[in-house]
Amino acid sequence: MFAAVQTYGKFSLVHHICNLLIETATLCLDVDDKSNIKTANALLLLLLDILHHMLIYTANIIRLTLQAQKSGTGGDTQAAEDLLIINKPLTDLISLLIQLLPTEDTEIYENASQCLSLLVQLYGGDNMDSMSPENMDSFAEVLQCKKEVKDQKLLLRVIKRLKFNPAGFQVG
Repeated sequence: MFAAVQTYGKFSLVHHICNLLIETATLCLDVDDKSNIKTANALLLLLLDILHHMLIYTANIIRLTLQAQKSGTGGDTQAAEDLLIINKPLTDLISLLIQLLPTEDTEIYENASQCLSLLVQLYGGDNMDSMSPENMDSFAEVLQCKKEVKDQKLLLRVIKRLKFNPAGFQVG
């Protein structure tokens, strides 16, 4: 199981996903240049989907390890810790994901909010820029626009974890 993790760590998938997401999101957020917006949005959705699956995989490994420890059957804590360390650079995407939340594209919002939620479940408020004034403005804008309780609860949980959980490294 961990061999796959080591493989994508060695080839720096995390680094490539971060760079591609940053470049693509910059194109999507650029209000002056709308010439390639459909292509950029499609690519952004694909990259967010990849990120989402990486985070789900990580969360599942951590969850299984914690459950194995609780039940007394052990669990490879070193592999789980290594996986968290390998994926730690993904926390650099927290601010970017927050900036994507106010988008009018519901698919981008859904994907960005799910990725953001998983990141803060895994790492908490480990990224110091996550509570910047720009990010708080994005949260305020989205909380005013999103009328569904489910969306508001998710966003408020994210804010709570960013603010009150600087230690991170927990799933649940």
